[in-house]
Amino acid sequence: MLRYKLTLVAFGLIVSSAAVADDAGAVLNSSSAAPAPSMVPNIQFAPQVLAPISSPAGDASGSRAENANSTPAGNASYAAYESNEPLPPPTTAAAPSTADATADSAVPAPPTCDCGERPFRPVCGCNCKVPSLDKWCTWDVISCNSCWCTEPPCECAHGVCRLTEDGQWMCNDACCDVWGPPVYQANGALRFGYWAIGNSGSLQKTGEYQDLHSAPFWDVDTVMSDGCRTWDIAISGLDEEANDARIHYYGPEGKAKIDFQRFIHRLDHDPIQGYDLAPGQVPPATSDGNVIADDLNVGDNYAIRVQELDSKFQGKLTSDINWKMNVWSLRKFGERQENATAHCFNVNAPAPPGATGNTCHVLSQRQAIDWTTVEVQPGLEAKLGAVTFEYTHTLRTFGQDDEMIDRQYSRFNFNLPAASAQLGPDYTYALVPESTTNIDRLKIGAQLTDENQFYSNIYYGDTSNEFRGIDRYYNGYDLRLTNTAIDDVRITGYASRYEENTTFPSSFLSGAPYSSPDTYDETSLVHDIDYTRTRAGVKSSWQPYGDRGPRCTNYGLFEGTTIASGYEYYLLERDYATYETSQGTYTQLDTVTNQIEFGPSTRWSRSLETFARYRVKFVQDPLIGVSEYSGRFNTNQPEQMHITDVGCTWTPTANFMTTSQVSIVNSWNDSQYANFSENNYPMSFTAWWAPTCRLSFTGGYAYSSNWIDQDITLGTPSEAPPPVVSETSRWAYAGQNHLISFSGHYAWSEHVQLMSGYEYDRGTNTFVVPPSTAGADWSLLSSLADVIVETQRVTVGIDWQPMSRTNLYFRYVYYDYNDISSSLYSGTSNMFLAGATRTW
Repeated sequence: MLRYKLTLVAFGLIVSSAAVADDAGAVLNSSSAAPAPSMVPNIQFAPQVLAPISSPAGDASGSRAENANSTPAGNASYAAYESNEPLPPPTTAAAPSTADATADSAVPAPPTCDCGERPFRPVCGCNCKVPSLDKWCTWDVISCNSCWCTEPPCECAHGVCRLTEDGQWMCNDACCDVWGPPVYQANGALRFGYWAIGNSGSLQKTGEYQDLHSAPFWDVDTVMSDGCRTWDIAISGLDEEANDARIHYYGPEGKAKIDFQRFIHRLDHDPIQGYDLAPGQVPPATSDGNVIADDLNVGDNYAIRVQELDSKFQGKLTSDINWKMNVWSLRKFGERQENATAHCFNVNAPAPPGATGNTCHVLSQRQAIDWTTVEVQPGLEAKLGAVTFEYTHTLRTFGQDDEMIDRQYSRFNFNLPAASAQLGPDYTYALVPESTTNIDRLKIGAQLTDENQFYSNIYYGDTSNEFRGIDRYYNGYDLRLTNTAIDDVRITGYASRYEENTTFPSSFLSGAPYSSPDTYDETSLVHDIDYTRTRAGVKSSWQPYGDRGPRCTNYGLFEGTTIASGYEYYLLERDYATYETSQGTYTQLDTVTNQIEFGPSTRWSRSLETFARYRVKFVQDPLIGVSEYSGRFNTNQPEQMHITDVGCTWTPTANFMTTSQVSIVNSWNDSQYANFSENNYPMSFTAWWAPTCRLSFTGGYAYSSNWIDQDITLGTPSEAPPPVVSETSRWAYAGQNHLISFSGHYAWSEHVQLMSGYEYDRGTNTFVVPPSTAGADWSLLSSLADVIVETQRVTVGIDWQPMSRTNLYFRYVYYDYNDISSSLYSGTSNMFLAGATRTW
């Protein structure tokens, strides 16, 4: 705790502008007392004032501080302050003489306040501007020749004020709003503007999360406080599709946070690959007719609206028990694209299929969805000595009111009771089941000793699929113990376990509209994999020369270095991970991972700090992919991973700063199941420069790359029984992204500010297709996987303050999305915003 010493401190009672004698015989002269009562309404009792004086004693004609210093009460307050004890409350004045006796012969006691005891906080800064708040006297500016205020600004305040050695006025008023904004700072704002927008091309990416139609913009934002209770309220209308609102409350009885937002999310319309067959047309007897595409909504756009409510409430039941209630809700509704495929479908039905009538049929159509998730989490928190308990119960429900979409089939008995090759009944697809989740959670935190702190999180829950009657049960714990017994060393040991088990359905779907009555082979169903994840490890940090706070002076390789290190053991156990293939039975082994990390950070000087981190993972038996037709294995999970990060922060001057970070991630798997290597090189650089106090620039560059070389087996089962035709070849993948950003701000004058910004982003995703060893043609795969996208965003704006508390603003935003590889989603938007802000 900071202590502020005063050379001489006085305590006084100010009743009115008339002089009143106290026990010590000192007199408060009316010429130096507070303003007249008519100028200070609603002041019901006298304050305590701690103020500096220029001499140890005074007379009846001296200043009020000098007279107050001679009172015993003043000495008592000074002693309490020096001993860091709470200052005494205001007392009543001594009984006046008979001649001066009135109905108000004694000052009323201060009112009670349920805010609790508060520490001393600043009242005014070195610019000598003093807040003028609800129950304070009106003191806008105190005349000072320097940063040292020489007059107390709080004569009629309810609390105690003092002047610190650095010229700061402090007050511990528990009822007045001494922390509120000063008269020259607004606590509310009203904004209004209008978006004028012009678009060209597709809106799917330029307006993926925003409305791109001309619309008004408005915003109301205010903060209200009486010193005990504070309200923070803001409501915004960002465009026709987006709103944002919040209500935050803080008070002695508790706190509440309510946040709401809504926005649009546009979805892509994926083109269906295949032969476009007109009604009644026979597909060609070539490879072009092997897949028939049927898109019922060609050229349509899809979008869903998102509405999210997040609210948290907390309060006290007793001094040691708190209650909490969290309510969260998410609703998604709109339209999406849904596809379904039928193998050997009679495209000529109800006519016989003919020589080319049986083919694969891909159907695409629009589906209206409406999903609502609601989560309610009540809880209790209790503190017993050094131990804190928190229990919560989570109830989460998911419900849907989706449009039912379906399709027909003509083979494999899905057409019953119709004959084979004829269209059967409608079968529903893209059905999202409803579910209910319950989770019980107990958290325990304990300060075991001065050097040992313990934390635990224990939980149990289940999620029930109400449509299929399937339950997923899970439980686990997370334990952590932190020890600081060794000077400048912090060690944290932890262990966690998570277990998940899923029940097998007790009944099977055996009829329309969900499944064929005879085709569904119940024995082919595979039990969901059950998991158990166990982690245990230790992390530590060592600061050989103590704290690395902002004011530390420990610099250099030895004195300025902090070392962090850790080890983790991870075991992933699987049940029901056995698969039947054409080559026999395969059972996935459990995965064991050992991870080691180490990293020093060094403060070379006050302006330069660097860090380096190295992390390595050794993975035994990672997850393997199995082909039931060929019996071949493959995986993209590595057996080893090495991650290196280096970076620095450099601030050579007060107006220039740069940061940088470069990482290298290498991983590979060279086993009997796979042969691949993967290399990533993410890096980022930022810089800030303010050549003058009115001009500043920021810029940055980020690069990310992903390079993979992998043996991939492609196989197609021949006519039963096997053999199977397959081939293995080396494939190469490359993904890169470049991001460049730049912005500048310029204070043209006291009332005009200019801003601008530019952002460029380019991402590529390509495959190198090797020649086929079996004579197959894989050339189409490269064009299907290639992605090349460039985006540009330009922002310029101006803010102008034509008068006090009123601002006018203008913004222009240009956004271009260039879909180079396919041109499906290329588009450009020009957005203009003009408006005004009024503060109070």
